[in-house]
Amino acid sequence: MNGFRFAYPWIFALLPLWLLLFWWMRRQQQKRVSLRFSSLQALQGVPQGWRVRLARTLPLLLRWLALLLGLVALARPQSVVRKQWFESTGVDIVLSLDTSGSMKVIDMDNRGGLVQDIHQQLTNQGVFDFGTARNDALDRLDVVKLVAQEFVRKRKGDRVSLVIFGTEARTLCPLTHDLSAVSSLLRDVQIGQVGQNTDLRKGIELGLKRLVGLTIEDVLEMAKTRSKDYILEQVRTRKASFLFDKKTDELLKRAKIDPAIIEAMRARKPRSQILILLTDGKHTAKPGAEGREEVLRAAQDAALYKIKIYTVGIGSKKAYTFLRIKRSGRDNVVRFPSDSYDEDLMREVSKITKGRFFSAQDRKALKQVYADINKLEPNRFKVRQWDETKERYIWFLLPMLGLLGLALLLNATLFRRIP
Repeated sequence: MNGFRFAYPWIFALLPLWLLLFWWMRRQQQKRVSLRFSSLQALQGVPQGWRVRLARTLPLLLRWLALLLGLVALARPQSVVRKQWFESTGVDIVLSLDTSGSMKVIDMDNRGGLVQDIHQQLTNQGVFDFGTARNDALDRLDVVKLVAQEFVRKRKGDRVSLVIFGTEARTLCPLTHDLSAVSSLLRDVQIGQVGQNTDLRKGIELGLKRLVGLTIEDVLEMAKTRSKDYILEQVRTRKASFLFDKKTDELLKRAKIDPAIIEAMRARKPRSQILILLTDGKHTAKPGAEGREEVLRAAQDAALYKIKIYTVGIGSKKAYTFLRIKRSGRDNVVRFPSDSYDEDLMREVSKITKGRFFSAQDRKALKQVYADINKLEPNRFKVRQWDETKERYIWFLLPMLGLLGLALLLNATLFRRIP
């Protein structure tokens, strides 16, 4: 935060005294002195030149402006830059959000009367119930974005990454402490951005890539061709997930890894890492037992690195819901059979990774889900703030000296008086 302040603002309490002094000196200057002198009455009415008029006002004005600048300089103006440093033992969080076509459903907005003028229409695919939703009606993705932004703002000290998935998966933001950037990117997420289907495996796998970073396997591979200094630099600077156990120790010993590298690896304190997988649908990329197994394999990979997956299933459990087919205008929603998420699969994913499964049927419930995750994964960090100040009195002191010098110079030259 940048700002401007005065170290001694009470100096400005002298301003009324300055004005009073200015008024008194003006009165003293206007008083006539009783002295005998020869009459200049014959010169009355003669036009005064510009030098005479300026000589009466300009030097005095320069001196008083200089005095005012002197008061400001005495108050010690300072520019201030607020800085902060924090040491975080927080959490690395990946938000993996479903952006498939079913997120167009309007069933999580708590407000009533969102859909009106419901009527039946005959289409090529049969008879359907159409209706008109208010322009401000929120679909599932709208609700998710609003609640997720609120969640992100509360994770100060944590690093957050944003991943979206549908038919494909895409990283919108790597792990970052810049939570405002994550919130901004969340606002721009659109339905169908990476396809209309739901591929839970890709949503998990891409999230893992954002979390895992450098592993012991990577170090073992580098040790075959890279120098000790190069490996040390990578270990100390890159995001890393080093998990030590008896088997790992044997691998490092067998590979004859330099003790300095092992010491640097052990010095990297592992952060808590979680993935929040939010979806409203089933794994449609590969249905059946085969598709289920590939999702569970991705969960097992997460478990290897002690990454918890919190699965969140959203959407109403009613038999029918309204699906948005366009943003505005008449007949912009259609009543559609509700295709609920695969709760058993999501529970199994969370169980494998020692996470938890949550269900949210509306906006209020989703807010509670994120509140519960906040309690389960508290963020701990120390913050130290300080103000970096720079003295700016010179900005006013130099002009003050310049005005005083100019007044003296004018009185000694252009406005010089001869007794």
